Amino acid sequence: MIRAVLILLATCLLLSLSACATKKPEKKTPDAEDRTKILTPFEQLSLKSDAKTVFEDQGKFILLEGKKCMQRDNGAEPVTLLQWIEMPDYVDSGTVVLNGWDLRYLNQDREVNSMRADITHSKLVKNTGSTVLVFEAKGTLEDQSRKDAFEFCVFYTALGYHSTAIDATIEEDHNGIESSVVQTENQGAVATLENTGHKGMLRKYDAVAIIPRGFDFQYTDTFECEWRLWPCQWGDRVDYRLLQVAYNLSQASAAPSLGGTPHWVTQTIFKDNNTHTHRIKTRAAQIRGRSVKLHGDFLALNPRTGKTDTCRKSADGVVRTQTVRINELPYDYAIPMLTGWELVNECEHQRVQRAGIWIHDIRFDPQAGYLEYKVSSILRDQDGAPSFNSAHRITVLGLNRLSSSEKKRAPRFRLKIRD
Repeated sequence: MIRAVLILLATCLLLSLSACATKKPEKKTPDAEDRTKILTPFEQLSLKSDAKTVFEDQGKFILLEGKKCMQRDNGAEPVTLLQWIEMPDYVDSGTVVLNGWDLRYLNQDREVNSMRADITHSKLVKNTGSTVLVFEAKGTLEDQSRKDAFEFCVFYTALGYHSTAIDATIEEDHNGIESSVVQTENQGAVATLENTGHKGMLRKYDAVAIIPRGFDFQYTDTFECEWRLWPCQWGDRVDYRLLQVAYNLSQASAAPSLGGTPHWVTQTIFKDNNTHTHRIKTRAAQIRGRSVKLHGDFLALNPRTGKTDTCRKSADGVVRTQTVRINELPYDYAIPMLTGWELVNECEHQRVQRAGIWIHDIRFDPQAGYLEYKVSSILRDQDGAPSFNSAHRITVLGLNRLSSSEKKRAPRFRLKIRD
């Protein structure tokens, strides 16, 4: 009973959600899979998450991973996913990381107007005898007409810990920090969004890490008349084939600026063979404290232009998976975060049937000091040819337990009373 009340309370704290349609597409693309009927948000909350535990230090820390998929019979509204994860009783702080996405048209390949994978809200709700982490994710894959059925899968990593063991505070967790910009074709293909947190929010011994939560790309032109059976309408929006889509969130270091202000930069690419004006939105959260550590990597975004003659034209539209290991991590706990990725068609722009990149099968061994994960990616049109290339970047969020002396350290106040 308490758990049901907590889930309902958490839902009320999120945005108001509309029910999804339940029509099931008859035709499917070659790699489409059967799914259950589309559920309303409240029906989704009746189903427990199937997230699996990656690592747990009993009484102190837990790391879980999972995914959830849902279909919509048209693109008029985004897919809205609600997920709740039951946490151990000792968890009094926790959050979720967007660690991948998978979008596909269910009936055929299409040009693209917008792509979105976004964890819009997150909330840890705790009461006597029950602790749940609830989050909401939205996904979009739209062409000009918004009439095509599509599927959205979100891949996530959830972490929870006890604050007496780990000094870390999660900031902007519920709504995230949203940034947006309109990138004109004259500005080039690479858009840059600079973010600055609240001034003075960090203590002198704090470190900070930025948690990726989502992206939303959309071409901004409002009208395009294409040759087709039905005449075009004034409300038709532009859509294009896809050559390259990319995202890269980076911060110079975990240390704040002199004013105690966190700073990070996000760069994106969304284009066909040419560059067009489009809107970008990104979302992130923050975690700060003396337990927070950061292990970064590098990913350079280089925009592709036009057609190349050096490409493989054989059918290759399958999911690619590779295993990656990071050694010698000096952390008590390590959380991989997908902070950068790139998908690019090898020859030239193509219509899109499926696109996505995600990490999964995470393994962490604190004794050996290594973190291992698998990364999968896909970019294809209807026939799966030509091939595609992908790249990714992982930032490791490290958390260290407090020592006995650090646990005893507390703010000291001096109070002087006048006679």
